[in-house]
Amino acid sequence: MDNMFTSIQGITENLQDISTTTDHINRSIDDIAAISQESAAGVEETTATIDQTVGTMDEIAKSTEQLAILAESLNKEVQQFKL
Repeated sequence: MDNMFTSIQGITENLQDISTTTDHINRSIDDIAAISQESAAGVEETTATIDQTVGTMDEIAKSTEQLAILAESLNKEVQQFKL
């Protein structure tokens, strides 16, 4: 009878250990999921910033081209006044 009780007690302890380990694993998975969500949000934010920067650079490039055209036109106008 003692042998059976000892076996049952050992099984119960093993089940408790398994339960504890499972809880730790579940908490770790939850932590990993939270970190993944934060990382995804950071990537989305970075992508939005890059898109905005690209748009700004396009505007600067267009403005630079327009300024070059104006400078060339002004140069032609000024040359008319040279003696």
